[in-house]
Amino acid sequence: MWIDVRQLNYWVVGSVMLAFVTGGYIGWIVTRVGCADGTCAGAAVVIGLTAGFVAAAGVGVVVVLASRSMDEWRTADQTDPSTPEEGSSNEVRSDEQ
Repeated sequence: MWIDVRQLNYWVVGSVMLAFVTGGYIGWIVTRVGCADGTCAGAAVVIGLTAGFVAAAGVGVVVVLASRSMDEWRTADQTDPSTPEEGSSNEVRSDEQ
């Protein structure tokens, strides 16, 4: 089960990676500030990693939903507006001319 590189959106991957690094750093710093010097280095790493994964998951959900929405919008925008659908109100009747 390999990832198809042609369909990989680098904006999504970059955003998720940046969120992981930023969330992990913030979680690590907050834990280090809350502890006395040298008392909870392991906890700072664990909390930092946890915060990074949570941040990456949250950003990942938002970015994937936004990406799918943009793809749907582009697909709908490419339809030909000159041919109205059957039963639409854009049709001009012969008695209105």
